[in-house]
Amino acid sequence: MSCLSIAAAAENKVIFNQLDGVGDDYGPGKYQYPRNHIFQNKGHLFDIKSLTILESADNFLFQINFSKLTDPWQGEFAFSLPLIEIYLDNQPGGTNKLFHTGANVTLPADFNWNKFLKISGWWVRIFSPDSQKENLMDISKLSFIDPYSAEDVNLIRNGNQLNLTIPKTELKSLDNSKLILLVGSFDPFGYDHFRSLAPVQRSWQIYTGGELKVEKAPRVMDILLPESLNQKAILNKEMPVVPYLKIKPTFQLKADKLIDFFAYQNLLVLFLLLIYLILMTIIFLKYSSK
Repeated sequence: MSCLSIAAAAENKVIFNQLDGVGDDYGPGKYQYPRNHIFQNKGHLFDIKSLTILESADNFLFQINFSKLTDPWQGEFAFSLPLIEIYLDNQPGGTNKLFHTGANVTLPADFNWNKFLKISGWWVRIFSPDSQKENLMDISKLSFIDPYSAEDVNLIRNGNQLNLTIPKTELKSLDNSKLILLVGSFDPFGYDHFRSLAPVQRSWQIYTGGELKVEKAPRVMDILLPESLNQKAILNKEMPVVPYLKIKPTFQLKADKLIDFFAYQNLLVLFLLLIYLILMTIIFLKYSSK
């Protein structure tokens, strides 16, 4: 589990925690970074290590841990290179189609998302299936200007961890919900903000290794998966289906019931002790008066 600050641990309860394989930010297995010096000799710039979600009375806190976060372009939130997408299926209805198709992946048939979080070093955006789609042909909206910014959302970088606080009014409940997390290489002028692929090594494109058709190869570098699943096997397909993870009812709820049970038992013990003390007092007074 990722390390939590004392303040976060005091105010929040963990409702989801998932570790991911370290050093697997290679997409289907053979993707290589662009040759520009920004990407070279740094190592694992898009490698997600874990996602922890905490819940408080008013907010959800998403803690997204990476192997290495860098900021060569001086992002608003002190990181520049990853593009993070989180799809949440947490209410009835929804759709299993991507908001935009830039990731070049497919969602499972039984995953119908209701909220979509899109995160870069300059903005956090929250969409629903009926949100007006971004104008992908408007260069100003593809760059660092943000007409779609989510209100009352707070994103803070702490080392290699991103701490994203979202009001519950934005997401509603996450009990028994499903989640998909994708990490791509952020390109302010790329389609859907994903860096494009190339079958040969180039300065600003991701090298695919030449096995998949570029047009339908996944543009994601890493995905969050249960330990039992293999990322290479999942992504080494055209338009691959990305599996989801489940956010189950929290252990805290069970613990609360356990605490209630012991509280009841404690009351019973106190009641019996009180009766015992009363009886002992009566016996003492009875025999002391003789």
